[in-house]
Amino acid sequence: MEVGGWRFRGHHQEAERLLVQVEVDGSLWFNIIVEQPTNTPDNTAGNAWRAQLSSWFLHRTEVPTSQAQASDTLVRRVLAWCNDHYQHVLPQFGNSLFLDDIAVDGSPIVTEKMDLAIINALPTVHSLFGGTVTELPIVLKAELCVQAIEGTFFLPQTRPVSYNGNILVAKGPASAARAIEDLREAVHLWTLQSRCPHPNIIPPPTALVRLSNDDERICGFLIPFYQNGNLDSYARKLRQADKLTSDILWAWFRQLVSAAKFLMDAGTWHGDIKPDNILVNSSRAIVLIDLASKYTTVSIASPEVIKGKPRLISDPSCSLAILELPSDWPLAAIEKSEVYSIGRTLFLVSESIAMDDIYTNPGISQASQTFFTETSLTPVDLREVIQACVRDDPSQRPSLQELFDI
Repeated sequence: MEVGGWRFRGHHQEAERLLVQVEVDGSLWFNIIVEQPTNTPDNTAGNAWRAQLSSWFLHRTEVPTSQAQASDTLVRRVLAWCNDHYQHVLPQFGNSLFLDDIAVDGSPIVTEKMDLAIINALPTVHSLFGGTVTELPIVLKAELCVQAIEGTFFLPQTRPVSYNGNILVAKGPASAARAIEDLREAVHLWTLQSRCPHPNIIPPPTALVRLSNDDERICGFLIPFYQNGNLDSYARKLRQADKLTSDILWAWFRQLVSAAKFLMDAGTWHGDIKPDNILVNSSRAIVLIDLASKYTTVSIASPEVIKGKPRLISDPSCSLAILELPSDWPLAAIEKSEVYSIGRTLFLVSESIAMDDIYTNPGISQASQTFFTETSLTPVDLREVIQACVRDDPSQRPSLQELFDI
């Protein structure tokens, strides 16, 4: 379903709200939030459309054809409203769209604002960084102008923005529950990359983003923008042009291992190494981003992470099932899990398997298995390294140092 540059992508159910997920210009993903109906008699009639819309999305009841058509019409009207309203200026960084009501004539009443639940969870600079002195400049949220850039894709918590004539990426929390954890990435990067930065890890933030002049809470931070996008899409573009050579793949392998080893030597780790968490700079070198440390994606998670029965949660920004890594693992165990994810990443990149295909079709064999066929595109010598990295028994996998020495 599409109206102009706005396209319906899916939905996600939270405890008390429905997130209607839409994409604009093939570049930015937005959540349109529908608060769930209350059960009080005063609100039953006025909120009938909310229950109907939720039922249509979630298939909790067998929706009559007339109601399904009405819900379909409502979503199309929401898309049309967005297409008309945001022709020149896109929603502000950090804001969501709320479907508040339906007018008498059936037109949607949509408001743009920041999610109050996230606002209430935001920290100040002092509470975020503690006693650590930071020289990071602070910019106001309203000073950032969101851009839709062809050939790129951003989830709701990240946006390409223009500021002082430069294109940067603003990154904020994915949800209220993860607000502090997501913003602590700025602290992590500042501590890790300020003194002796690794070239294959995202540089420290260029600035912190503050809510307003009157509210000193931090709602995000700014990092560099990379025109080549992520490794997932960039590698497939090279493959389509018959330019994804063995030398390029081996260079990416060595850069990724070097970055992972740098983190491990510093007493930390990435936790969610995958093709769409890696960017490509202007020199075709990779840059590792999203230093989550705590969360990992099912499709690249090692067998021991999955068997360890970690908490399975969902990401409200994109409807993906992700795992919360065990908090009591020693670094040695985490290192072998990182090696597995490196192997999975190189397999997916070398075989040109799109992450979007895995997210939308988690049942396909490549989503959980690493195998090569006679027609595989991966260089034979790299296949051997990948197969070593993804051995089921972590004790049989090479260490990062051994991979680094190849």
